[in-house]
Amino acid sequence: MKKTAVIFGSTGLIGKNLLFQLIDDERYSKIFVFNRKHLNINISKVEEIIVTDFENIDEFTFKQTPDEIYCCIGTTINKAKTKTAFTFVDYQIPVKIAKLAENKNISKLLIVSSIGANEKSNNFYLQTKGKMEQAVVKFSIESVHFFRPSMLLGKRNETRIAEGIGQIFMKIFGFLLIGKIKKYKAIKAETVAKAMINVANLNTGLNTKKDFIESDKIFELAK
Repeated sequence: MKKTAVIFGSTGLIGKNLLFQLIDDERYSKIFVFNRKHLNINISKVEEIIVTDFENIDEFTFKQTPDEIYCCIGTTINKAKTKTAFTFVDYQIPVKIAKLAENKNISKLLIVSSIGANEKSNNFYLQTKGKMEQAVVKFSIESVHFFRPSMLLGKRNETRIAEGIGQIFMKIFGFLLIGKIKKYKAIKAETVAKAMINVANLNTGLNTKKDFIESDKIFELAK
């Protein structure tokens, strides 16, 4: 039988690549996408659900139980403007999505986190990502996979000057990152998306319960 997937954050860099890969994937017959704004995609297997308030997203009822949820939601402190707003997007929404998965008995949850995520970090961004991971693993979900990509390569809808400079630097000097620092090499968003789909569908040898997948491992899983 063909599968049903849910994507939160399909307008972002990874989420957009994920959506189009799932559209082309014959194993999937239905894709529910939750966004704040329309993608205007006229494809029968894609159903858009516009959400203006994610506060009660964990109470959403599906027409059919999905096989897996992909959470690609994330922002930056500059875009969010305040730490409170950033925390809502990068901590509270993923936790609510995990609660949704638990409530609806959805067996697989795949979440984009960040390299360096650590609840004890002095960096607010990485600390928030780490706290999110630790909150989500407490839910009763059969399989949860956290993807921790390094700097993402790809064309965004908005301009991020510092990230753009970093991408240029990584493209030139990325080959120098080997051995233990290999995981810091920049990675294409499409590679992350492909790894997420592979993990959801293949026997990858990963822990079937909870996994924290670093950027260098993402490269391998995308092959």
